[in-house]
Amino acid sequence: MEILINELSLHGQFNNIEEFINTSLNKFVKIYSLLEKQNIYPLKNYNFYNLNITQNQTFNFLLTLKDINGVSDEVRKFKMIADKCINEPYWENNLKHNPNDIFTWKNEVVSNTSLAEAYIRDSSLVSFIPSPFDINSIEIINNDISKNVLNFYDDLELAKYLYNNNKMTFHQFCIVFFRDSKLCFDMVNQKESFDLIIDKNDEIEFLNSFKLFTEMNWPDILAQGGKGKNKTGLAFEQYHDQNYFKNYSPPNEICKFRCSQKFRTYGYRKNEIFHVLVFDLTHKLSD
Repeated sequence: MEILINELSLHGQFNNIEEFINTSLNKFVKIYSLLEKQNIYPLKNYNFYNLNITQNQTFNFLLTLKDINGVSDEVRKFKMIADKCINEPYWENNLKHNPNDIFTWKNEVVSNTSLAEAYIRDSSLVSFIPSPFDINSIEIINNDISKNVLNFYDDLELAKYLYNNNKMTFHQFCIVFFRDSKLCFDMVNQKESFDLIIDKNDEIEFLNSFKLFTEMNWPDILAQGGKGKNKTGLAFEQYHDQNYFKNYSPPNEICKFRCSQKFRTYGYRKNEIFHVLVFDLTHKLSD
C-alpha cells in the first residue's frame, strides 16, 4: 500500500499554531503513527516544509516549538512526525505523472501535486482537516478519465481499511478501533486471546460483540446478567473462579461476557472501562 500526503490540504487555513495542533495535527499524528506500525511510510513533496499552517507560519515552524517548561512528550511526538514529513521519501524522486499533463479536481488544475501523482500511481492520500479534503475519496480527472483516489483523514477509517484488506491484524485493529471506548485491550494476553482466533468468521463474532458492548451503557450491560436460561444478550457476570486469574493481579473481580453461544471474553472493570485479559473459544473456563 502506498500513500501520499496531500499538501493541498494545508494552505494557511488556521488562525494560529495552537488551533492547528488541537484540531488537525493530533489527528494526523495518529494516522502517521498507525501507518508506520504497518511499515507504510507516506510520500511527500520536496516543498512540504514550506507549506503555510497560518498565513504567516509554515510547517517548518513546528520544529522550533517548545512548552513553557521545556519540551513535553506530546510536543516531542508531533515534532518527530513533523520532522519525518519534511524528509524522505519524496514522490518527486520517482515521479510517475507528467507535470505538463492536465489533472483536475473540482475543475481546478492539480498537475504537479500529490493528487496527480496518486492518480497515476493508483495510490491513496492522507489529508489534514478541516479542509476541502475531509472526504473519503477524491475524484481526479485526466484526459477525460475520472478516477476516485482513496483519502484518509481519520485514523479509525484508516484502521478499518487496513483491517478489511488484511493489512492489519485483528489484535492491532481492536487496539485502535476501541481506543477511548469502554473496552481496553492494553492488558490482554495475546497468546490467550487473539492468537487463538484462526477463522475470519470467529473474528467477526468477537468484533460484533465488542461493538455491541461499547454501544451499550453499563446499567444495560449489567441488566443482561443472570444464570442458565435467564442469561440474555452479553450475559455479563462475575467469574466463579477468581483464583484462576491471580497471576494477572487484577484490581477488581474478574467478569466475563458472551461473544457468541460458544465464545467468552474475560477481564475486569475499573471505573467505566472493562480491561480485557483473555478469550475462551472452547468453554474450557466455563462454569
